[in-house]
Amino acid sequence: MVLLCIADIHGSRQKASGLDRVLAACPEAQIIVVGGDITHLGGAEEAEKVLAPFLASGKRVLAVAGNMDREGVGSFLRERGLDLHGHGVTVEGIGFHGLGGSNPTPFGTPFEVPPVEAKRLLEAGHAEIRAARFRVLISHAPPKGTRLDRSFSGMHVGSEEVRAFIEASQPDLCLSGHIHESQGQDMLGKTLCVNTGAFKDGRYALVSIQDGDITLTWRNT
Repeated sequence: MVLLCIADIHGSRQKASGLDRVLAACPEAQIIVVGGDITHLGGAEEAEKVLAPFLASGKRVLAVAGNMDREGVGSFLRERGLDLHGHGVTVEGIGFHGLGGSNPTPFGTPFEVPPVEAKRLLEAGHAEIRAARFRVLISHAPPKGTRLDRSFSGMHVGSEEVRAFIEASQPDLCLSGHIHESQGQDMLGKTLCVNTGAFKDGRYALVSIQDGDITLTWRNT
């Protein structure tokens, strides 16, 4: 299975219009994973416009909202059957579950999840895909204390709850975004953790999962 992984679009019309080109460049992608911040302080109407090329593609789309998405975005994703926030689905033996928003920030962004709630949502989604032969966590916020969550100031600002969940449950793959300057990959135990980078800066990734093996390919628009 090949995943087209994109996060942090931030409602940029110029970059969102590039989603058509991304689809054309990645015909092998079977599932599109959208890791949050679809809009920049926008709601359902903006999210629908931004994701229109993906929704028209006929490909399966799995998504979570990010901390810069207002509540209407989550509602839109749920109504379309795309949302993985606190939920899980299994596709061809691969289980996907998600956590949207972010850990609390100093900025009071629209979608921040308190620690106790984040833990509950992670466990609830995982319970729905626990039996899958390969498990994928889609979290807008990366795990704390990794190569994926270092801000411009050098501080680690990721989610402690995501890290604790990964260390305890050891999914095969974690896909995240949120910290634009920390595109990359890291390992937590046996879990490959990937920050796909900000699509508003032209960054995204392809992930191929074949017989339990993961191949990661970085892409730019």
